[in-house]
Amino acid sequence: MIAIQGWKAMSLSRVITQTLFPCQCACCRNPTDTTGLCPSCLEALPLFSPAEGNLLLRPDIQAQFNLPDCDGLIACGWYRGALKRWLCDLKLHQRNHAACLLRQVITHQWQCYCEEQLIEADAAIIIPLPKHRLVNRGFNQVMQTWGRVLETQLSILPVLSKRITRAQQSLNRRARLHNQRQAFTLSETLAGRRILLVDDVITTGATLNAAAQLCRHAGAEQIWACATCLTPA
Repeated sequence: MIAIQGWKAMSLSRVITQTLFPCQCACCRNPTDTTGLCPSCLEALPLFSPAEGNLLLRPDIQAQFNLPDCDGLIACGWYRGALKRWLCDLKLHQRNHAACLLRQVITHQWQCYCEEQLIEADAAIIIPLPKHRLVNRGFNQVMQTWGRVLETQLSILPVLSKRITRAQQSLNRRARLHNQRQAFTLSETLAGRRILLVDDVITTGATLNAAAQLCRHAGAEQIWACATCLTPA
């Protein structure tokens, strides 16, 4: 009886809260059925069109990003505006609402890419953080976003480890490429696997391509790079 009364009290409290404080879109502040973005604001975000297909076939992206060991690339959008703000809120300030918004955008984009039948991956590998950064931050932001979206559809393989390297943000393009050599270790073979390599932001492609090269040497049949954002030139 006590448990039932407690459940009823919680339900009543939830109803009162939702009545007094209805869900609002995180952008336009109009009422919505759920938390996050309303359909109009989600559609208004300047995202890459999945109908474009493999982003590495775009001359501007191919020229900017060094991903020779990847068969293709998908992403949500450029690293600016709302996407940049939400990623910074998540990574630097541990704001959970930012993770929810990013997952909503990622889910939308991933579903659209799947509808285009662009990728036939059977497993995903999340780019790991070095252990000291994971300890300092307390979480891997890619697992909090892409990992939560993909875990019901693909096997997520915890087979990639990252050695300690200098922070990529402080380096120029040539230094980034050099920094990522020997940056990863792989714990098992990937013979015949079709891999989706996932990171949050691609700046030059050095990090992802270093991981892709290792996966290729481990026998991966196909490798697609995947990111929330690409850094604009």
